[in-house]
Amino acid sequence: MRLVHVRIRLPGTPDAPESLRAAFLSHAAPEDKVGHISVHLGDRGELTVGFFVSAATVYAAETVAYTAALRALGSEPALEHGYITSYSAALVPALFDWMLQEPEEGGRRTE
Repeated sequence: MRLVHVRIRLPGTPDAPESLRAAFLSHAAPEDKVGHISVHLGDRGELTVGFFVSAATVYAAETVAYTAALRALGSEPALEHGYITSYSAALVPALFDWMLQEPEEGGRRTE
């Protein structure tokens, strides 16, 4: 599962997060494998939409999130004047995973 944040600017006050979440989710096709969507309202009409996507690569997950967000912006009246300002996957490099592992015997990590 990969998390992709799509940042959107809206000209007015956004709808409630739950209705926006449902709107974005309705524009994700079953083959997109979007498991969950979260919506966070920011200041001045800014939204951060988190798409949780099952995809083999970061690029594929970003493409799914961007495409679903574009479909929602083009179809939903509450989003029709919005535009995407950026989108990116939340990355957790393998180094961080390694650092979180329990130390091996003797207090040192080995590969």
